[in-house]
Amino acid sequence: MISVILSLAFAATSANVAADTPAKPAKPKKVCEKIEVTGSTVPKRVCRTVVVEPAKPKDEATQAATEKPAPGATN
Repeated sequence: MISVILSLAFAATSANVAADTPAKPAKPKKVCEKIEVTGSTVPKRVCRTVVVEPAKPKDEATQAATEKPAPGATN
């Protein structure tokens, strides 16, 4: 009985601690490639970050959403 109470108390405090900490930002995506260097048999690994832009709505999709259906058209 005591172990149940202690486990519930511990779970409640750990939930509060987790809620107080801020979320970690997402890591940027990396793209790596192996480049052969002259005079060496070991390839060199070069990594770069990829810039990801937020998705923009297409003009056709926004235009279709704002247009009214033709009179007499049924679904």
